[in-house]
Amino acid sequence: MPSGLPKAIEGQQLSVDPVILRTMSELPPPRFRKTKSEKWAVMAPVETLETALKNGGLVEVQKKSGDWSKFTVASLGKPFDVDGVSMCYGYAPDDESDPSSAAPASRRQPQAPAPPRDDSEPLPEYQGGAEDEWSEGF
Repeated sequence: MPSGLPKAIEGQQLSVDPVILRTMSELPPPRFRKTKSEKWAVMAPVETLETALKNGGLVEVQKKSGDWSKFTVASLGKPFDVDGVSMCYGYAPDDESDPSSAAPASRRQPQAPAPPRDDSEPLPEYQGGAEDEWSEGF
């Protein structure tokens, strides 16, 4: 029965890069990450985030609990490799009023006001000498 392969290849074992054979369902799901600047982002395969950007930026993101949440992506970071998959971070729009771009409610830190200043006792006076001051020598 003809295989459709050239005679030189027919009957030989071929090696194929497993990354090429990977389907979309085998790609890791988008997940929430917090950046160094305390902003929320989505880490996902580049092609997943590029597709989302072309279609309005909405991404379904898997939370640690296993539940899914929606997140709006406005820009992508620099791609990096994770186990042979090209991944990147997707960042929310700068507009904080967009509820779909907010962090998951379970992970938000409540903002508490600073405690009132206690003026019942005066601050102590500095009692160090000249040797305790900063010098130019370091």
